[in-house]
Amino acid sequence: MNIYELIGLIIGDGYIAYNKKKRYYFLEITGDVLDDTEFFEKISHFLYNLTGKKPIISLRKRETGQFLQMHLNYKSFVEYLINKLDLPFGKKTFLIKIPEKFNTWKELKDILRGIFEADGSLYFSKSKKNKYPTYPRIEFRTSSQALAFQILNILKKQDFNMNIMKTKYKDYKIYLSGEIMLEKWVKEIGFSNLATITKYDLWKKLGFYIPKITFEERKKLLKAIN
Repeated sequence: MNIYELIGLIIGDGYIAYNKKKRYYFLEITGDVLDDTEFFEKISHFLYNLTGKKPIISLRKRETGQFLQMHLNYKSFVEYLINKLDLPFGKKTFLIKIPEKFNTWKELKDILRGIFEADGSLYFSKSKKNKYPTYPRIEFRTSSQALAFQILNILKKQDFNMNIMKTKYKDYKIYLSGEIMLEKWVKEIGFSNLATITKYDLWKKLGFYIPKITFEERKKLLKAIN
């Protein structure tokens, strides 16, 4: 993990609070209870090395179920995110985009990896010829039109075959399909969360994917195969 991947995570699932009058300054990142626990430890370790402060990771509840929340209360770091990295604070859902100061592929590929781990998914479709899903797709979803077209254009410039559509939920889906594009993604951008890596590894070893298998089940199966 590096600072650019962290930027991507914040763009996707992060929230920066900054209020001088009320004197609160913090960064929050949310994640999935089943898939992101180990990944959050990785993020926590990176933030601790970067700031000298250990984030608090807690289990929270909402109407749709439980989720993970990482909280780092550190004014200097929040000001660094805002003033040096040009990340917005407060509500950002419909307006967020990658700051224009980051415009090299070296920076952008890591930012995209972070956005993917926050707001993306790797899944596999089944054809009539196969019992199990074999056809891969990488997908991003965002409510920000600006971010959607940024992702589309950045990846098209790197010769990824990208598609975009507005969904019935009025958000945007950006995706690439097929084995060639997946392997290109793995080679040039890669995955960071072990939950995603185990999906790819299982598909790679078996030649197909097993639907509705959990992260823990994937780890056990891969260990048995190896």
